[in-house]
Amino acid sequence: MERLIELAKKIKDKELRKKVIDFLKDPKLSHKEFKKYPRMKIEEAGSMFTVTSPQGGIAVERDVLNHTIALVDLCLKTADSLEKNYRILINQDHLIAAAILHDIGKIFEWKKTKGGFEPTGVLLDHTMLGTAELYRREFPEKVIHIVASHFGEAGPTPPRTFEALILHYCDTLLSLTEFHLYGAKSQAQQPVQLVVLDESALKKISETEKNKEKS
Repeated sequence: MERLIELAKKIKDKELRKKVIDFLKDPKLSHKEFKKYPRMKIEEAGSMFTVTSPQGGIAVERDVLNHTIALVDLCLKTADSLEKNYRILINQDHLIAAAILHDIGKIFEWKKTKGGFEPTGVLLDHTMLGTAELYRREFPEKVIHIVASHFGEAGPTPPRTFEALILHYCDTLLSLTEFHLYGAKSQAQQPVQLVVLDESALKKISETEKNKEKS
């Protein structure tokens, strides 16, 4: 927590800096129906993520705190390079705030058990939870956009600013790095988050398999 607060102190805008630190110190969800879900401490938070490889999807365990610290560092170095070499003005306050908070929703999405990290059952993913809470706490629109779009072009809200592009691609690079560092270790045990398919989705899968058999 102290390390994240020290990073938040790099934010020059006093109001934004206070919002980020207040969120870190009191990372709760405002909506009363979501208070029933357990909450991990940020210092202990972890999650599973999957990267598609030639061997198939491999679930890898992530340390959310170290990932976040590394992301802030990488985003700032990237921003400095773009400003220096392309003369692009980057709002580093917005970038720092979003990088610190982009995965904050994971403390509600995952829980630590004896077998590792497992989903809590919350019906929204960490990006939607984080985006909704940032909106509720009246963060600047551009900060909310960076967090909402960190999944990338394939997500419902693609990156539309340089700050959002920086965070998305730095986050992706770190995910690939973590995958190569920890993926082999995780192959023996691969906890996978439950995916529920509705009737129409199952029908499409069935039709696809039938078409394959015919061809």
